[in-house]
Amino acid sequence: MNKVVSAILAICLVLSAGLASANTWAEIQEKGVITVGNAPDYPPFESIDDNGERIGFDIDLIRAVAERLGLEVKFVTLGFEVIVTAVQSGQVDVGVSGLSITEERKQYVNFTDPYVIAGQVVITRDETGIKTLDDLKGKRVAAPVGTTSYAAAEKLEGIDLTAPEDYNMSFALLKGGGADAAVFDIPVAQEYLKQGGLSLVGDPLSYEEMAMIANKDNPELIEAMNKAMAELKASGELDAMMKKWGLK
Repeated sequence: MNKVVSAILAICLVLSAGLASANTWAEIQEKGVITVGNAPDYPPFESIDDNGERIGFDIDLIRAVAERLGLEVKFVTLGFEVIVTAVQSGQVDVGVSGLSITEERKQYVNFTDPYVIAGQVVITRDETGIKTLDDLKGKRVAAPVGTTSYAAAEKLEGIDLTAPEDYNMSFALLKGGGADAAVFDIPVAQEYLKQGGLSLVGDPLSYEEMAMIANKDNPELIEAMNKAMAELKASGELDAMMKKWGLK
């Protein structure tokens, strides 16, 4: 089954699961639970540790926000490519998964205030000899489709662009030799570089702001989340989280 068909089926499943309208802020408060769509394949923002626990900056952040709002968090594991659709359809209340703010996504969901400024960079194995962005011409470059990494990679001239299903597979292709280079958000690239044998290629391809998303019919939820994040920033807790996960 090709990736296009898989993506269409995944979106159809999300839509069929979320035919009901999104929970209002009042309904979320009444239930005491906020459902969060998340794709845990993007360290240091979200991943699964050796004990099967969901960890990362985004995970700590949404839990801290929910605590400020008096809510419990229920995570729903989704493919990154369907998180926006899941929020739009009401399957989940919030999407938290290293989501960059883009004009296209703004058509379908509302964003909170940004909490991280990142961008896209290219990394390669040291053995490839790739030093500059010009060296990428004719080379195999990996970036998952539907991501801002893919959008940035599309602007690179003369590359052989491959689109794995997710960032874990993109990194596996790079490490295993199935790709000569790969495009990641800066914090994610920095996390992978710690493993050794990898290098940055040239300057960043772009700079972006990351934020959480909620349904367009739920501005009260966005307002509440923004207030909670402002409190976390004022208290120093947000900075502490960023330092914990190497984002500052």
